[in-house]
Amino acid sequence: MMGYYGSGGGMMSGAGIFGVITWIVITVDLILAGIWLWQHIEKK
Repeated sequence: MMGYYGSGGGMMSGAGIFGVITWIVITVDLILAGIWLWQHIEKK
């Protein structure tokens, strides 16, 4: 029972870490896109 619960918790924490990494990548991508667009508009 304990081993089964432990493996389930491991899968959940793994999914949580993957979700955080995905969220960070999307956030950084949006920030970089915003900076690029702002610089592009400023050049005009």
